[in-house]
Amino acid sequence: MRNSGVTVTSVFFGRLRDCLGSFFLVTCCWWRSNKVSAVTQTRQIHVGVEEEDGKRKHNKIKTSKYTFLMFIPKNLSEQFRRVVNFYFLIVTVIAIVIDSPVSPFTSIAPLSFMVLVTAVKQGYEDWLRHKADNKVNNQIVETVHKGVIKEVRNSSIAPGTLVRVKRGREVPADLVLLCAAGEKGKCYVTTANLDGETNLKTVRVPPPFVGYTADIIPHGMRIEVPHPVADLYTFYGRLEIPGLDSLALSTDNVMLRGSRVKNTEWAIGCAVYTGEETKLALNSKYSGNKFSSSEAAVNRFLILFIYLLIIEITGSFVAKVVIEKLNPGRNETLGMESTFSLSFSSILQDLFSFLLLYYYIIPMSLYVTIELYKFIGALFIGWDDDLRCEETGRPAIANTSDLNEELGQVEVLFSDKTGTLTKNLMVFKACSIKGQIYEERDSKLYDTERFDEPLDTFQTDITFFFTILALCHSVQVSSEDMKKLSARFSGNENLQIMNIFRRKKQNKLNNKSVLEDMTWNAIMHDIGSKMDYQGSSPDEKALVELADRVGVTFLGEEGNTLMLRIGENTELYERLQVIEFTSERKRMSVIVRDKNGKIWLFCKGAETSVFPICKDTALIEETDRDINIFANKGLRTLAIAYREIPEDEYERVSESIKSIDGKSAEGLQQVTQQYRVLEQQLTLVGATAVEDCLQDGVTDALAALRRAGIRTWVLTGDKVETAINVAQSCAHISENDRRMFLVNIDNEEALEANLNICQRTLQEPSYRDFTLIVDGMSMSCILDKPFASTFVDISMKCDAVLCCRLSPIQKAKIVKLIKQSPERPVTAAIGDGANDISMIQEAHVGFGIFGKEGHQAARSADFAFTKFAMVKKMLLVMGHWYYQRLATLIHFFFYKNLVLGNIMLIFQSNSAFSTQSIFDSLYLTFYNLLFTSVPCLILSVTDQRWPADLLMKNPTLYREIRRNKLLSWSHFCAWFVSALYHSLVIYYFSKELFDTSLISMDGKTVDLWSFGACLFHLMMVVVTLKLSLQARYHTLVYAASALLSVLLYVAFNAVYSLLHDMQVDGDVLGTYIRLLSSPSFAFLNIVVIICTLVPDFCVRLIADKWGGRNIQTKTQNQSIFSTRL
Repeated sequence: MRNSGVTVTSVFFGRLRDCLGSFFLVTCCWWRSNKVSAVTQTRQIHVGVEEEDGKRKHNKIKTSKYTFLMFIPKNLSEQFRRVVNFYFLIVTVIAIVIDSPVSPFTSIAPLSFMVLVTAVKQGYEDWLRHKADNKVNNQIVETVHKGVIKEVRNSSIAPGTLVRVKRGREVPADLVLLCAAGEKGKCYVTTANLDGETNLKTVRVPPPFVGYTADIIPHGMRIEVPHPVADLYTFYGRLEIPGLDSLALSTDNVMLRGSRVKNTEWAIGCAVYTGEETKLALNSKYSGNKFSSSEAAVNRFLILFIYLLIIEITGSFVAKVVIEKLNPGRNETLGMESTFSLSFSSILQDLFSFLLLYYYIIPMSLYVTIELYKFIGALFIGWDDDLRCEETGRPAIANTSDLNEELGQVEVLFSDKTGTLTKNLMVFKACSIKGQIYEERDSKLYDTERFDEPLDTFQTDITFFFTILALCHSVQVSSEDMKKLSARFSGNENLQIMNIFRRKKQNKLNNKSVLEDMTWNAIMHDIGSKMDYQGSSPDEKALVELADRVGVTFLGEEGNTLMLRIGENTELYERLQVIEFTSERKRMSVIVRDKNGKIWLFCKGAETSVFPICKDTALIEETDRDINIFANKGLRTLAIAYREIPEDEYERVSESIKSIDGKSAEGLQQVTQQYRVLEQQLTLVGATAVEDCLQDGVTDALAALRRAGIRTWVLTGDKVETAINVAQSCAHISENDRRMFLVNIDNEEALEANLNICQRTLQEPSYRDFTLIVDGMSMSCILDKPFASTFVDISMKCDAVLCCRLSPIQKAKIVKLIKQSPERPVTAAIGDGANDISMIQEAHVGFGIFGKEGHQAARSADFAFTKFAMVKKMLLVMGHWYYQRLATLIHFFFYKNLVLGNIMLIFQSNSAFSTQSIFDSLYLTFYNLLFTSVPCLILSVTDQRWPADLLMKNPTLYREIRRNKLLSWSHFCAWFVSALYHSLVIYYFSKELFDTSLISMDGKTVDLWSFGACLFHLMMVVVTLKLSLQARYHTLVYAASALLSVLLYVAFNAVYSLLHDMQVDGDVLGTYIRLLSSPSFAFLNIVVIICTLVPDFCVRLIADKWGGRNIQTKTQNQSIFSTRL
């Protein structure tokens, strides 16, 4: 019974324990899942509190890879991940472990040098990154804590910190704007570092905080935000205020890191994203590695040499075994056992010995030399005066040195239009008013039918047209001009600016504003009409400046009051509502009340958006005709319309809006939707036309690229007509070319039919160039669809392609589509804005255009400069030089090592494959490390097959190097045959001399080490002269390096042969001195040089004569140091 009671009790407690454990597990999992769910959705930030849950987040930016303590282990691990480095490490270990035929020092020294040089290069680059990080992280910024302003380091900002940013300073973190100077509740910023736009953007203070200052910001507020995303144009959140309803936050309330405060004395915001979580940091992260196409060629050559090495090792081992079997008595003469047996250890010893003898055919120092060449070449890009901006002095920048030679392989160039081909500087050219076209010349308007006298711009219709332009916009007057205006007002007792607005409000019931016109106009006359405007759109700014030039001047705003000066009179308008421009609406409208109490709606936008809401009149057809005329000239157009709104209609809309909660985002959208009801039955007034000026040298650059065989694609968001005419004006397409259109296609049936028409057109005989024009709607039916391959086949047969109305993601997809086409062309992309980054990073080579304040595109690109025209030199000159130099460097390294390996192999055949080295180990150590590498490195940064001006005048020379022609198997085989021929001549000519045993005047016989010294000397001289023969541009620096390398070898070997205590392998004492004193050896040098290099010289003459045909060679004589690299 007792036992059974114990059993029952045990079972009971066991089950109870299991139940409690299960309950605890379920509870923990439920709590953890809720916590994870909460974390993955949003985060809570306490305003003014810098620490959350004891964990402090910082605002540090870190782009560096290494720390001081982890540099050596991390760098070594990265270096030996490379297959080549790991291979040489294994060879070095083998040389140490076995009874090596050569000293292990021959492997240890080059490998150590190679690792050291790479480590120094990567350490220096990382030190520069550390330096840049510290500069950013240690900047002094202002924070607000308990109403007190403090100066702290940038890195100390944490989520919740209140940060004050003064005018002209960069925003240090992503901030939710809480208050700003002035009573408007607005802060103006530029986002050039984010999206490449230098125009003003407006950030708004949440409504309850308009007019607040730092000392009265409420305590206890919280901001709920989602986890950070890279999209610059996406943000939503919620501001919780104690005692008030929560407020929705959007992109209008956020100042992003990297933006710059303008036209606002100060702004205070709460940090929500800091450090690596800011949108700037998320967009600055490198998307992926890019590799040069030449690396594939090097890898192919290496694989061939590895196969060759395996064949040599295997063949030598088999030959040794056969010789041992066929000559069993050979060992007896040497005092060794006559029996021959194969053991596992002896097999490994022989195989590894042959490996250590022959592995020199794989150039160990090739990669480190290429790294140094690329690094130095990237520096020369920044030093080139032709790539430096004349206005700003900004040099070109190579953000990576891995793609220098890829500049010579580009086959397709994708280019943005606005800001890349053009200056993004809008200039007013013409307008259409009531069906009549007017053009501006010398700041005056002229009727196109009569240019004898300027137009009277104060005619009623014309003045009204420009009044609309002066009111319907988002342009701001600069703070300097507003200060000047306020000072003028404050200097007059009766006309202080606040009194004017107060008087206007008092007289609002009488539907008129009473102003002392005499005094007002006198003050306006004193100020002058040269206003400094800043706007979010360059088109708007150009139109407001035009209105100013013709006598309708926008003087600024105070609250909702807009001031205009029309001629000598000044008028005030009350702004009732602004219906913002959106990409869907493609128009903006403003509702104002004039001094007579009338309510007007002024509208401007794309004609496709404005015409449908206008009254159907004949003026629409006339204006549409004029707009087409403007578009055919490559001008950007906007339609202008208006409507007078009856007071009762406006009141009805206002009453319906009062019932809507305008505090939420949904409520604000409903308010805007109600006002859109008023956008109907508008009266069309006319249209405007502005020109986006072409950059200097664009036409010449595009024409040269076409002659070079580079197909250019222009990818733009403009409409088809404008894009075509801009493309014509910049020589991207010709007026006489044969054009094919894929426009306004929205289904697969129509697309298939149009593609078939294009294919038939391409098959027809024609002497004209083919141009393909496609729009974004049609591309949406092509990208990621079955017809993509057909489109690629058609587009690759065209000389030029123009894509219009594209989104940023479509640009990147087009680049990827062509990059992965069957031809696998090397692509390049060039742009200036954030919308071009995905395209730039997708292409094999990315070019970024700098703006006046810098661009994110330039930082994200592989190469950056200030003007599109510079791409001509980057490709035709820099690309040609860098690729030709790299090809020479690669071929020479394989050539010189193959000469060495062949001599080692031939000697083994003459020594019964005894694994005896013909060369002293010290020769082998310094052959690749010093004697032959330095001249090749110097040549790789100075050689010019053709001078720069000749390459610029003859773009067709670019065709000779594309598709890796200089690294083709034909060129490689030519160097291979040359190496084989040179090694045979050197060895057998030397053997013929040494067969006499007496070659010196002292009558002493020669030995093995004298033979090896002779072979090495001749090899050094021949490979150095071969490199000099290959050079096309001999500089004094290269000539000195080549001569000094030979003299250094001679001096080294002479000293080495005199030092008895420093012999590494054998007895080389006095051998080289005896060779130098031998007339036979001197004669041998002459014979070998002639026999080896005369054939190469003849081939060089034939190649130069054939390659230089039909080339304009008339060029200025260059001094020996005049080369720009």
